[in-house]
Parts: sequence; C-alpha cells; structure tokens
Amino acid sequence: MATSTELSPLENNGTATNKMQKEFVVISWNVLHMIHEINYSYDMSPVVNRYSINENWSNEKMRLNDIVKTLNTLLIKHSTIECFICLQEVPGDLIPLLRQMLDSHVGSTLATKPLMHIQIYSRKPNVRGRQGGSPYTDSNESLVTIHYDPDILSNNEVTGLENAEKSLASQDRVFWTPCPTDNGKGALTVTTASGLNVVNVHVPYDNQAAMLLLNNISWPQNNSAFVFVGDMNRDSKAFMKMIGEATVGKPSSSLLFSVTTNKPTRVGLGQDGSRYTCWLDHYVVSASLKHLAVSPAVVYDGIGDISDHYPILLSFKGI
Repeated sequence: MATSTELSPLENNGTATNKMQKEFVVISWNVLHMIHEINYSYDMSPVVNRYSINENWSNEKMRLNDIVKTLNTLLIKHSTIECFICLQEVPGDLIPLLRQMLDSHVGSTLATKPLMHIQIYSRKPNVRGRQGGSPYTDSNESLVTIHYDPDILSNNEVTGLENAEKSLASQDRVFWTPCPTDNGKGALTVTTASGLNVVNVHVPYDNQAAMLLLNNISWPQNNSAFVFVGDMNRDSKAFMKMIGEATVGKPSSSLLFSVTTNKPTRVGLGQDGSRYTCWLDHYVVSASLKHLAVSPAVVYDGIGDISDHYPILLSFKGI
C-alpha cells in the first residue's frame, strides 16, 4: 500500500527535468466499485442492466473479468513503450486479478514485471438499504497505478548483474495526498526515476471538499513533466477554473493545460430510462508536455457498459 513520504513528488527533480523525454502513454479508467452503483444508481444503471446484477449480485465476477480483459488488451497494445494505467474505484476483489494479469505476460509479451502501486482508502464502502450482503469478498476501495516500462529492470533483475551501476533499476517514488474531508477520495502520485510525475486522482463531487484536496496537491513549480488524470467529477472547463483558484499566485497557474477527449466519457440513464453521455474525464498536463501530447485523448467507448466510465488514453511523443 502506498504511504505518504517526507518528500513531495516534485521536490529534488532539478536534474530530472533536463533528461530526454521518451514516448509514453497514460491510460485512465474509473472501473466502478459496484457497491456505489448499488447504493446510488441500482435501478437506473446501464452496468447493472448489462450484467443482471439486480438479479444476482455474484454476476459482478463476470464484470471484473471483463475489466481485466479490457486492461489486458490496452496493456499489450502498448507493451513496446512506457505505459501508465491509472484506475479509480478499484474493488478489493479486482486486485488479485490484476496481479495475475500482469504476471501472466512477464517474459513473453512484457519485457519486465510492471509495478502496481495501490492506495486503499480508509473508508470501506458498505451496501445501504438493500438486502444481499456484498458483491465482493474484499469490498475495500483503492486507487491503483500500474507502471510498465520495457527499458527498466526491476530490483530483482538487477541483482547479480556485472554492470548493475549501468542498469535502469526502477526508482518510482509514491506520494499519497488524502482529501481532508472525504476518506474515499485523494490523489496518488508516482514520480519516476526520469522525473515524470503521474497523478492518479479521484476528486470529490462536493466543490468545497474538492478545493481542499486541490489545495494540497504538489503542483509543478518549474518545467518538470507532470500528468494529472482521473475522475474529476466535473468537465474540463469547470475543473481548470478550480485549479486556477488553487494555484493563484503560484508558478503553477501558468504551467498547467487541459487536454480533453474526442468523445463523451461517462454514460448513465435518466429518470425516464433514456441513455445519456457526458464529458467528465480529461487530463491536465504541464507546459513541458503540452506540445508532446497527441490531442485529443482517445475514448474507448466500444467496450460497452462495463463501467459507467470509459477508459481514456493520452499518448505523448518522445523528444
């Protein structure tokens, strides 16, 4: 489990910002914790309808398997370059399935074992007002960031190498920023050895709570490479306004830019049962990466109603 560290993710990166940036992708997906869907959208959920979860809660297992299949396809498709997969609302039962997915490809499709950084929220979701126990064995909820780099050796692989000092041993630093007033929201920052900062976030729907979280984020103060993505719970225009308020008077205010998607990213059902989509998921990138981002970000809406959000992907060109 990721824990807070004494160093903020953007400290002591002066030399890292001068390194050449290679090609990479950042994928983000709110995979949906089914207990939230049961509590808030049970009778009006396209996901519940697809898997007939209202008839049998154990059908959630089928959905988890479909999540893994989708992520497996995305990971293998981008297995030749550095890849980050940022997941929100990750149920505890999904964690071992993700580990199995990663392990199954090491030595064949994947050059090395990906790192999986996990932050379990202190709040544990519980079903309210309905009979049925829980759809999970482990109903904890986490933020998860998977980091794969074909050019980086794991610490175990470095052991015994004659030229270990020349190896590219992984040195990810992980920093957790909790929301002060919501134990089920926060930001998980992964800072790589090259100085790239990838922030996986779930922002509260409540504006006051959201501002408290954003005020605690370590926003870039210089030209460090920075990608901020996750479930923002609001569109890019509204969110950038909030970031502007959180960074007013700081260098960050002129160093951050929004990258939106090519299609809507979230799906739901209205009160009349009609289907609707909206534009919620997007990226915030630093000035140093703005010209490298292949905009707009891609939405994988062809997967159907596996979650109430679709996976999104943003590619970055190398220099």
